[in-house]
Amino acid sequence: KKGWDAPTSLKMVIESFIRQFQSMNDAYMRERAVDIEDMGNRVLANIIGISANEPISREPHEQTILIAEEVTAVMLAEFPSEKLVGIISIRGSNNSHAAIMARAMGVPAVMGLDNVPIAMLRDKEILLDGYTGDVIVSPNGTIRHEFDQLILEEKLLSERIHSEDTLPAVTKDNCTMSLLVNSGLSLETEVSTNPYSDGVGLFRTEIPFMMRQRFPTEQEQVELYKGLLESEPNKQFTMRTLDVGGDKPLAYFPIVEENPFLGWRGIRLTLDHPEIFLVQIRAMLRASFDLDNLNIMLPMITSVSEVSEAKRLIRQAFNEVEEEAEEKGVRLTMPKIGVMLEVPAVLYQLPQLAKIVDFFSVGSNDLTQYLLAVDRNNARVAGLYDSYHPAVLSALHSIAKTSGFLQVPVTVCGELAGEPGGVVLLVAMGYRKLSMNTHNLLKVKWIIRNIYQNEAEQLLAKVVTLNNPGDVRSEVNLFLETTGLGGLVRAGN
Repeated sequence: KKGWDAPTSLKMVIESFIRQFQSMNDAYMRERAVDIEDMGNRVLANIIGISANEPISREPHEQTILIAEEVTAVMLAEFPSEKLVGIISIRGSNNSHAAIMARAMGVPAVMGLDNVPIAMLRDKEILLDGYTGDVIVSPNGTIRHEFDQLILEEKLLSERIHSEDTLPAVTKDNCTMSLLVNSGLSLETEVSTNPYSDGVGLFRTEIPFMMRQRFPTEQEQVELYKGLLESEPNKQFTMRTLDVGGDKPLAYFPIVEENPFLGWRGIRLTLDHPEIFLVQIRAMLRASFDLDNLNIMLPMITSVSEVSEAKRLIRQAFNEVEEEAEEKGVRLTMPKIGVMLEVPAVLYQLPQLAKIVDFFSVGSNDLTQYLLAVDRNNARVAGLYDSYHPAVLSALHSIAKTSGFLQVPVTVCGELAGEPGGVVLLVAMGYRKLSMNTHNLLKVKWIIRNIYQNEAEQLLAKVVTLNNPGDVRSEVNLFLETTGLGGLVRAGN
C-alpha cells in the first residue's frame, strides 16, 4: 500500500513466504522456512545498513560453538571453519541443510533445544556431545574430567586411524576394498579431492541447481564439471544426473504433489524434460575433453525402458559434442553409464539391466525408505527407518550376489557404507566398492584393515536369522567390541 517504505514491504513479503513454508506438510519443506528468513534478513540488513548476524560479526575464539535461534547453511559457509568446534541450533532438526552440512564437515551439532534461551548459553563454557545430543552449560570439575577422558579417547583413536592413512584398504585376510567419496553436498564446504580415496563414487549435480535462482546454463555447468574432473584426472569421477523432486525441490521449477517421494523425481522428471537432460549431458561431455575419468549415473530408475531412453539421449548428446571435439582437435571418450539401485522394482530386473549398463550403484538410503514404506523425514515413523532391518540386509545381499554373477561392478553409496557396522556387513555380503562422506573415509579404511572377511561372513550368517533391527544392531556392536573397534560406536550414534 501507499506509504510503506522498502524495509517494511520486504519484511511483510518475507513473512508471508515464511508462513507458507511453515504450513507445508513435508518436514523437509518446512525446514526451508529458515532459509527464506535468513535470506530476507540479509537483504533487509543491506537496505537499512546494519549487520545481519551480529554474533558472527564478532571475532570468534579459537574454539567456538556457533549458537543461533536457527543455524543456517549460509552461517556455516561464512563462519571460519578452523575455529568451529560445535553447533547448537535452538530450532531446527536433523533434516535441515545446516545439519547435513555439519555432518559433512565432521562438526558435532545439536539441533532443536526447545525452550532454551540463547542468553543462557552466550559466553559460557559448554560441553557438547554430538553423539548423544547432550549440552552441558558451565560444567563442574567432575563432568569436565569425564569429557576430557572422552576427548582423549577420541584423539588417541583418531591418531591410530591416521597412522594408517597411506596404507591400502585390505582386510587381515587380504580382501581388497576400493573406497570412494560422495561429494557435492555443499560446494562451499566440501572438497571433491581426497588423496586417500580411489575417486568420487557419487557427485550430486543437483546442488548447484538448487543454489541458483534459475537453471544453470550449459557453459556454467561445463566450467563446474571441468574443474572437478581435472582435479583428479587419474581417478574415476561418477556424476549423477539431475536428481530433484521429493525432498530436493528447485524454487524456480515448483512441483506440487500429494506424495512427492513416490512422484515426479529423478530420471522421471528429466526424461519428461529432455531439454534439461540433454544440456546437462552435453555439459558433462564437453567438460571431459581430453579426459577419460567421467562416469554418468542415472537416479531413480524403475524400468529398463527408462535406461534405454536415457542412453538414446546420451548417444544423441555425444554425437553433437563429438563434432565440436573434432573441430577443436580434442579427444572425447564415451563415459561409462550406470544406474542407481534404489527402487525395489529394479532388484528383479538386474539381468536385463546388466546387458545395457556398465555398473550399478546402490543408494541404500532410498532403498531402505522404499522397502520399508517409511518417509524418513516423517517424525512419526522415523523410528521404523533402519538399514539394519532384516529385509534391507537381505535385499543388499541379493544385489551383491546377483551383480557378482552378472559380472557388473557394484558400489554402495548410501549412509550404510560409512557406518562401522554397515561396513562389516557389506564386506561380508561381497561388496568391494564403497562410497561415503569424505569425513568417514579413513575410519572405514581402518575398520577394513582390522577385520577378517571370514569373520564378517560368520557375523552376517548369524544376523540374517534375526527378526528385528535392534537385535541385528546389538549383534553387530558386540562384534565391533570384540574386534577392538568398539571406540567407533557411541551411544546415540
